[in-house]
Amino acid sequence: MARPAIIVLTALAGVVLSGVAALAAATPVTPAPGATITSAHPHFTWTLPTGESSQGLYIARKPDVTPEGRFYDQDIVQVGVVDAADRDWTASQPLFAGRYWWNVWSSNAGSYAVFSTPAAFTIPVALTLVGVTTKRYTSVHALDLDVRFRANVPRPLVRLRLLRGRKIVWKASTTAENAIGVLGSARFSWKRPSQLQRGTRLKLLASISSRGLNRARMFVVRAP
Repeated sequence: MARPAIIVLTALAGVVLSGVAALAAATPVTPAPGATITSAHPHFTWTLPTGESSQGLYIARKPDVTPEGRFYDQDIVQVGVVDAADRDWTASQPLFAGRYWWNVWSSNAGSYAVFSTPAAFTIPVALTLVGVTTKRYTSVHALDLDVRFRANVPRPLVRLRLLRGRKIVWKASTTAENAIGVLGSARFSWKRPSQLQRGTRLKLLASISSRGLNRARMFVVRAP
C-alpha cells in the first residue's frame, strides 16, 4: 500500500472550493456497482464530464464518506495516482478477498475536488490446496509435513488429520500467514506413538478453509 500517496492525495482532496455543487462527478464504469470480480488487481474505468480532469482514485473498506464525499483516511486501502487525462487505472497492490468501495476524485478550473458516489465491488474467497510434502525421520519416529496452498485471504486455516481406517490417529491445525501471489506454506510435525508400527499405511486428510469455503485433499503416507 502506498501510504505516502494516501496522505498527500487525501490532504489535497480535502480542499473544496465554493461552486463545487455545480460540478458534476465522474461516472464509474468498471467494475460496475455491485460487481463480483476474481482478480486481485482490479482494473478501473470511468468517464468524466467535458472539461473535467482526473485527480485520483480511492479504494476503501467501508462506504462511509466525509461531507465533501471522500472516504475517511482510516478506511482507505489503496490510492490510484493518475494523470489528468486518465480514464482508467489498475490496482498496483493486490487486494485480499472482501467487499470494497471505490470512487474517483476529479476537478475543473473552478474547483479542487469533487467525488463520485462510492461504487461497491466484491472479491470472493479463492483457495487452492496445492499439495503436501513429507519427510520421514525413522530414527526418531517423526514425520514432517509441509502443506502448500494458494489463497487470497491473509490467514487461512490449515488442518491435517491422520487416519487409520476410520480412526483419527492424529490431528492438528494452524492459522497460516499468507501473501497474494506467493505459494503459501504451513508446516507440521508428527511423532509416531509406540503402539503404531513403522510403515503402517495411513490416510492423510489435508484441508484449507476461510469464511465458509473449504478445500480438502486426501493423501497416503507411511508411519515413520
